[in-house]
Amino acid sequence: MLTIVGARVNLREFHVGDARWLVRAMARGSWWRWDAPWEGRPSADDLRRVPVHLDVLIRERASPPRRIVIETRRGVPIGTASRYWVDERTQWMEVGIGIYQARHWGKGYGFEALGLWVDHLFEIMPLRRIGLRTWSGNHRMIRLARRLGFRQEAAFREAYAGGSRVYDRLAFGLLRREWERVRRSWAV
Repeated sequence: MLTIVGARVNLREFHVGDARWLVRAMARGSWWRWDAPWEGRPSADDLRRVPVHLDVLIRERASPPRRIVIETRRGVPIGTASRYWVDERTQWMEVGIGIYQARHWGKGYGFEALGLWVDHLFEIMPLRRIGLRTWSGNHRMIRLARRLGFRQEAAFREAYAGGSRVYDRLAFGLLRREWERVRRSWAV
């Protein structure tokens, strides 16, 4: 069972009992306002599907997992980190994180979690690059990506609309050699 230990957070594989926590966190938290505000709060149907998706994820046992739990060092789950292939042939993977409740924001959990996740993926996989996508209003994620060495590579103007507001989609990228430089200057 994979566990990555950091100074402030641990990353670990999902357990069967995590479904209840994840559904509750997704239903109560205001995370969706930063993840994809134009989609709105998850529906009851979305939340009912979470245990089914987690069951598949747990049984699948991909290495590394496609999605993991971010928890405090005291073992309190606070979010998730994910990864998916954009193009396996060219060794290009995308990552993301979500911290579900506002009381856990601004404490460095997301920064350390994403740094640990990126480091782990570069360490165990033959990746050339890792990408990250967000939207123009998610200033915390933009800052976090830049602090970890990601470079903005594209802006897809007015890609998302919610009500009378429109947002750009931003794409960031980090090459292995860039991460090696960042890693030396950052205590992972």
